[in-house]
Amino acid sequence: MAEYYTNGIGRSKKRKKRVYSGKSLALFLLDMLATIAMSLLIFSTIAAIVCQYISPERSGILSVIALGAPIIYLLDIVVMFYWVVRWRWYRASIMIAVVFLGLFYLSRYYKIEVDRHYDTSFRESRYIKVMTYNVLDGKEEGLVRYIDSHNPDILCLQEIWGSDNLNTLCEKYKSTRQEGDGANNQIFSRYKILRSGTIDSISRSGCVWADLKIKEDTVRVLSLHLQSTSIRPEDTQFLEKHEYLLDSERKNKLSSIVERLVENNRKRAVQAETIAKFLESTPYTTIVCGDFNDVPLSYTYNSILRGLDDTFSEKAEGFAYTYDTKYKLLRIDNIFVSPSVEVVSYEVDNEVDLSDHYPVISRLTLKNRSER
Repeated sequence: MAEYYTNGIGRSKKRKKRVYSGKSLALFLLDMLATIAMSLLIFSTIAAIVCQYISPERSGILSVIALGAPIIYLLDIVVMFYWVVRWRWYRASIMIAVVFLGLFYLSRYYKIEVDRHYDTSFRESRYIKVMTYNVLDGKEEGLVRYIDSHNPDILCLQEIWGSDNLNTLCEKYKSTRQEGDGANNQIFSRYKILRSGTIDSISRSGCVWADLKIKEDTVRVLSLHLQSTSIRPEDTQFLEKHEYLLDSERKNKLSSIVERLVENNRKRAVQAETIAKFLESTPYTTIVCGDFNDVPLSYTYNSILRGLDDTFSEKAEGFAYTYDTKYKLLRIDNIFVSPSVEVVSYEVDNEVDLSDHYPVISRLTLKNRSER
């Protein structure tokens, strides 16, 4: 009898051990995958943060990582919670540190809504209303009507080209347009334009500036349309459908896309450095608008932002995107201002369908001289 119980208990223990071993193996494999993911995410997060300070001439392919920064950060949070749930506090603490590091740059992508106001109305005459909008080709029939509905004081349009809409807007606004000018980048203003021009080595299509007389102040406005990514619609479809995972030939196409991204990152970096030097020498209050063709953790964005404020970081609510893609992640159109400008509001109109970009609108006021 004793032998029966001993053998029975032994078999029971063996069965329990086999079940426990299977469970342990599954968790072990899961932990291994999480560890690999953690390593890749730590590298990607640090690269995305550091590369904004390093020219793509030096960072090369790493400069492309910034495009996926929001997704990388979300995955950081997921992996952090995984280790917390697993009670692996050493690894969890590492991911907590990584997530904490990302918090310093989170305001470039997501503005926490601490005190949200609904249906806010503005007394427009008190503010300088600025709109920047890449209008694709500027030929949409409803473009002027849409602009009239918002009635901006300063309007920066990229890719307006020589359409009838350009002629109509020139009748309604003072503009930087010159006789016989076919440039696709223009500034329109309800304020007097004292002078205008371009930055040496950057064409009118890439950058145009104008000095405006606003009350007693001279305000310099820049409208930018920086080097395109050269990503075509078929490239976007190729990436969104993950076709590059299917065979080596398509992976070659992915390689071609990445090479183009890197090359154009380098071209934008040169433009951004030139613009940054121009801004440093500008004696006036500055408003920088336009299509940067680059994301908030890029070298381009960081170079131009130096010494300025991003109206998104100042007054946005939640997340914003300005370019129409499937995943709605790209905010590549911006309005930057000098510290002497108070940002009253920020919005992106994602309801209008006149371009592959969305207009960015911000209300501003000039601070009193005593506050500057």
